[in-house]
Amino acid sequence: MKKIYKLFTCFLTAGMALTACTDGYLTGINTDDTKASDLDPNNQLTTALLSTYGDFLLMNTYRSYITGFTQYFAGGWNVSNFAGAVYAKNDEMSHIWNQYYSIGIKNLVDAIYRSEQKGMINTNAALRIHRVYLFSILTDTYGDVPCKEAGMGYIAGLNNPKYDTQEEIYNWMFEELAACVNLLGTGSDKISGDVTSLKGDVTLWKKYANSLRMRFAMRISDINPQKAQQEFENAMTADGGYITSNDENAYVIHLDAPFTLYDGASDYDFRANAYGECLYGQDPTSPTFVCATLFNMMDEMDDPRLYRIARHYIHTTRSETSTEGNIDVTDEVLAWEERSGQGPFPCNVGDAWWSDWATPPANEEIPTLARLVAENPTVGYDQNNYPARMIRPSFAVEFEKAKCPGILITAAEIQLLLAEAVLKEGWDVNKTAKECYENGIRYAMEMLNEYYDIEKITDQEIDDYITVHPLGENPKADINTQAYFLHITNPSEAWANLRRSDYPAVMDRTKLPIRSDFPHEDPNMSTPTRLKYPNLEQNYNTAEYDKAIERLGGTDDWHKRLWWDVYDMNVYDPTI
Repeated sequence: MKKIYKLFTCFLTAGMALTACTDGYLTGINTDDTKASDLDPNNQLTTALLSTYGDFLLMNTYRSYITGFTQYFAGGWNVSNFAGAVYAKNDEMSHIWNQYYSIGIKNLVDAIYRSEQKGMINTNAALRIHRVYLFSILTDTYGDVPCKEAGMGYIAGLNNPKYDTQEEIYNWMFEELAACVNLLGTGSDKISGDVTSLKGDVTLWKKYANSLRMRFAMRISDINPQKAQQEFENAMTADGGYITSNDENAYVIHLDAPFTLYDGASDYDFRANAYGECLYGQDPTSPTFVCATLFNMMDEMDDPRLYRIARHYIHTTRSETSTEGNIDVTDEVLAWEERSGQGPFPCNVGDAWWSDWATPPANEEIPTLARLVAENPTVGYDQNNYPARMIRPSFAVEFEKAKCPGILITAAEIQLLLAEAVLKEGWDVNKTAKECYENGIRYAMEMLNEYYDIEKITDQEIDDYITVHPLGENPKADINTQAYFLHITNPSEAWANLRRSDYPAVMDRTKLPIRSDFPHEDPNMSTPTRLKYPNLEQNYNTAEYDKAIERLGGTDDWHKRLWWDVYDMNVYDPTI
């Protein structure tokens, strides 16, 4: 831990040096205007890795749009105002673009150049792998984006980087990952800036790179099945292999640090997991509520993860800098629901927690609430509609702690990818779909036990669940429903895989009401399939922006499917 704290200090120094001197939008994103003469590439690696999940401002886009489009969450103001209302506010959807380009990509591109000059071969490979990871998020979020020329303003004078097509970016990602696997282990340098679970181990970095290659191969399997098969099979047999157990999972390590909210983003303090911090909310009145899509699906399947993920809290006195102060009354609320025949009350897409008002129980129905009110009558435990929020299932605070891992890729995901690969005609996987599917479920539940402070899911619960939910007549749906449950802590992959696989079926947003207390501008209320480009791009990189817009059909349409997104999403009518 001492080593990690030292790295955090180094990353703050490097990150501020690289980002504090920008003057203007395009310069800030595409040039390295550091005044330092000899930054350590490992410090820059630390910056880029931690910012992946540690940047609160960036995570706002995840909260407002991505977790709503996946229908994990609904009812909180942010997700209902933006994703739920299909409201395209450019400032809100630009954070991923602006933050990754100005911090992560800038540091990585500069560090790749420096590590080449210094002969730091292993570090160079790790930097390049994480650059691939960040670009996968950027292209899967926006579509065609600046990639191969991005961040090259200082190094090569490329201040107006070309928008590469998504197909070009995927081909480049495959090439980069294969090249980096071949480089790893050939140098004598240590990857000392690694603040992930891989801990600088070149063997694990190889497994990580090959596993990413398998993910991306499956992503293009509908648009280019021949290329997808080739890349998937080559990744499986590449030097080092792929992730096969939870001990080899790749995730960013975060510390149990105080929440910093927007101040942390401004100060480049990325020690805390800002995805959890963002979902936790900024005050006692803004918890994150579980969407009815996820809740009902898990409830109908009697999934043992449901009440590990969804809990009922009295939020009145919760801390604003940690997850302390949330009073868990889940068992009491569930008992009241059973007695009264009311509930549960998860929110539909587009609803707010105050939609379809549900009258909360009397204080005496929830013994803990009655006791708190009696002992502390001036606190207001039963005021300000706190009991109404209490009966809505909230995202469990165990998944919102600062120390939660920033998930990159896991053994559970790989097993589910393998299960689907078996279904592909001609793909040489040498496994059974049943074996991989069941492994995927088991690894996913065991991972929750290991990484989060939940009541442990027992082996018997896991065995029973697998028995009751075997691979059925629609195995692609079964496999990707489990991927959907798995990826709740990896939202970018959740959205990408949902669009790629089109499973599970989610609510048809066009069948749901449009609330008058949220903005309504888009006549097409179907769930968007990409985010729009930042408005400033059309002013500062006009020629390349215009080419990208032309490829979209002439407008920056966020309902336009990405290159690899071949089919329409499966949806159901929630009003029937």
